[in-house]
Amino acid sequence: MPSTFIDTHCHLTDEPLFSRLPQVISRARQLLVTEIVVPAYDLPSSFAAARLAATHEDISFGVGIHPGWLENKTFPESALRDAVIELKPAAIGEVGLDYALDHFDPELQDQALERQLELAEDFNLPVIIHCRKAFQPLYDRLKHFPGVTGVLHAFNGGPDFAEKFLELGYFLAFGGGVTRPNARKIRKTALMVPADRVVLETDAPYIGSHTVPKSEMEPAVIPLIARAFAELRGWTLEEAACRTTDNARRLFKLPAMKKTGENE
Repeated sequence: MPSTFIDTHCHLTDEPLFSRLPQVISRARQLLVTEIVVPAYDLPSSFAAARLAATHEDISFGVGIHPGWLENKTFPESALRDAVIELKPAAIGEVGLDYALDHFDPELQDQALERQLELAEDFNLPVIIHCRKAFQPLYDRLKHFPGVTGVLHAFNGGPDFAEKFLELGYFLAFGGGVTRPNARKIRKTALMVPADRVVLETDAPYIGSHTVPKSEMEPAVIPLIARAFAELRGWTLEEAACRTTDNARRLFKLPAMKKTGENE
C-alpha cells in the first residue's frame, strides 16, 4: 500500500470547508490523506474542533488563542486551562506572535504566548506556532521553555531563523508556499530543513498554492505540496510521504495508524 499523508494544519471548522465536510474528507482519503490536525484560534473554535475529533477518528485538534483573537486586551487564561483539561487536545495552538496585524499589543501577545507555553509544559503537549514579522521576539520567548517543542506553521522566516528554531527542537511546516517558484525564501528553507523535522500542511482555507486558490484549498491538496517539496529535495513522492507522515506522528504523538487508515 502506498504511504499516507497527514495535513498538520487545516481549519475544518471554518467555511467553506465545514459545510462540505463529508466531501472534503472523502476527497482527502481518496488521495491517501488519512489524518488531519485542526488547530483552534479561540475558545469557540477549540470546542468546535474537539466536536469534529469526537466523531472522526482521523481528526486531531489543538486548543489555543491566536494573537489575532486577543480581544479587549484580555486573555482568558482560566477558561483556556479548563478547556485543555476537559477536551484533551493533541496540541496547544495555534498560538504565537503576529506583528503584521493592523492593531496589536506586543506585550499582550507575549503574555498570551507565555501563558500558553506554560500550558503546553504543564500538559506535555506540543505547540502549533503562528508567526508573522516577529521571529526574533518569538525565538526570545520560546528559548525560555526548553521542555516544550512543536511546529512553526507556514514557516517563512528564512534559513537563518529556521536554524534557530531547529536548535530549540521545533519542526517546520510547509504548505502552498513551497509550490510557488518565486517563493525563494520558503524554498531555500525547504532545502536545508532536516528530513526528520519537516511536516506538511494546507492551512486551508487561508493559504493557496501556485495552482490552487485559497478558496479551493483542502487536505486533498497535500500530495501536490508533497510533490513540490520532494522535487526540491530530490526525493520520490513516496519518500516525502513516509518522512513527513512519520514526523507528524512523532510531533503530535499520534498512533502508528488510526483505524480509519487501516480500513481504507
